Amino acid sequence: MPKPLNDDLLNRAAELRAAGSTWEAVAAKIHRAADAVRKWPRDYADRWKIALREAERRLVCEAAAESVLVLRTLLRSEDEKVSRDAARSLTDLRLDLSKLEIAAGSEPSQPLTSEAARILAFLDGHPDEELARLAANVFSFVAASKPAAAEPCPVDGVA
Repeated sequence: MPKPLNDDLLNRAAELRAAGSTWEAVAAKIHRAADAVRKWPRDYADRWKIALREAERRLVCEAAAESVLVLRTLLRSEDEKVSRDAARSLTDLRLDLSKLEIAAGSEPSQPLTSEAARILAFLDGHPDEELARLAANVFSFVAASKPAAAEPCPVDGVA
């Protein structure tokens, strides 16, 4: 049996592996031999599984937060299709999160208002294709309702 391993070191190695580092890169960053580090998942199987699962969960959460930031930026796009697709993706993410929370038997992170509950029930009761058509119609209507951009009006000879 190998000598006991420090949890901080094991967790750091798991973080690096979850982020895609090779065993050699992990070993170099934590100042251990690659052959030794490569054996940790076997030698410390229970601890390694927990550390790797937590590292992967954190990585996914960070990626999700970055994705939401990008989608929120795309909501303001001049391209109607880009804006519509970003809105649809954000709505789908929120709907999926609500479904997961409900399936897990936990309270949603934000309590649903009666209006939100009706919207959720509506969305959940219709196929994705039908919702996509509905969203496209709404975006077309909104785009058609926007006043045309006003041309700058020259005032006192200034354009």
